[in-house]
Amino acid sequence: MDAANCTSCDIKSKAVETLGDKELDFLNRNCAEVVLKKNEHIIKEGTLSSHIAYIKSGLAKIHMMGPSGKDQILRLVPPGYYIGIQTILFDKIHRYSATALKPSRICYIDIFSFKELIKRNHQFAYELILYLCQNEMSYYDRFVNQFQKHLNGRLADALIYFANTVSQSDEFELPLSRTDLGALIGATRESVSRAIHELMDIGVICMDGKMIQIKNYEMLNKISKSG
Repeated sequence: MDAANCTSCDIKSKAVETLGDKELDFLNRNCAEVVLKKNEHIIKEGTLSSHIAYIKSGLAKIHMMGPSGKDQILRLVPPGYYIGIQTILFDKIHRYSATALKPSRICYIDIFSFKELIKRNHQFAYELILYLCQNEMSYYDRFVNQFQKHLNGRLADALIYFANTVSQSDEFELPLSRTDLGALIGATRESVSRAIHELMDIGVICMDGKMIQIKNYEMLNKISKSG
C-alpha cells in the first residue's frame, strides 16, 4: 500500500481524520487495500479474526447463518463503513460474514494495530464509539420496523435505502436478487415479487430488469411511514 494513501484517501472515516501524521504513517504500514469481485467474501463467519475491514468503494451485505441453516441478511453496508470492529472487543472469531455485492475496494487493517490506535488516540476511540452507537441505534430501528411493519412498508424502506444511501439516485440497479431482498426484509421471494408489482401498478416505481426508478417518492415515503 502506498505510504501516502491514508493521507490522500478521499473516503476517510471520521475516526481516521483525527489521526496525526505519525499515526497515519503507522496506519499505512499496517493496512492493505484489496479489490474484491462480486460475491467474494470480505470476512467469513466462523473464521479467526485478524483484520478490520473498511469499505472504500462498492457495496457489501452482512449476513449470518441461523440455527435452521438458513442464511439471514442483517444489513447492507455502503462505502465508509467498518466491518469486524465488534470482534476486537468481543471475540476472536467472526460471528457473521460480509460479502461484496459488487466489485469493491476494501482496506484491511491489522487488528492489533487498530487496537494500538485506540489506545494512542482518545479522539480516534471516541469517534469509533459514536460510530458503534449510531450503528446500534440503526439496528434497533430496523428491528422494530421488521416486526411491526407490513411487507409493503418494509419493501418501501429498502427501496428508499437503496436510493438515498447506496446509489444517491431515484434510479438505480437493484443490488440483490428477489430471494436476497426477501431475506433482507423478512419475506419470501414470491411475496417480494407481488409487492414490487403492487408498487408498479399504483405508479410508485417502474422496473425494467433489475433497474428501478422511483416515480412517486412522496407516496413511497408515505407507504414506509404507514407501515
